[in-house]
Amino acid sequence: MFTYMCRTCGCSFRSRDFGNIERFIEPCILLLLSKGSSHGYGLMEDLKKHCGEKVDIGGLYRTLRRMERDGWVKSDWEKNKSGPDRRTYTITSEGKDFLKSATSSLTRTDKLIHRFLEGYQKSQTV
Repeated sequence: MFTYMCRTCGCSFRSRDFGNIERFIEPCILLLLSKGSSHGYGLMEDLKKHCGEKVDIGGLYRTLRRMERDGWVKSDWEKNKSGPDRRTYTITSEGKDFLKSATSSLTRTDKLIHRFLEGYQKSQTV
């Protein structure tokens, strides 16, 4: 992150990190759950492995609870013979609909970003 000086009033401000897509974790979770049910720690590992998203377990569980309230996932307790019971999450039909919508939106965003980057690269070669 960089600090810049405002040309208008002289105040300093920090640049935004444009590499993050707000709430990107939600479609990532739904994508993983579309392949099969999972528990929180399994999702946490898969998010890093398959989506490049590193999250803390507390933040993940808060997100899963919000997604459950929104009707995108449902959870059930799974009996575990070798340890404590685990809450297992499954995508719902509403979650599948949201995933489809999010994928469409992310595709549009991807095209815009590529167009911007191509324009920037062309401006640097002139």
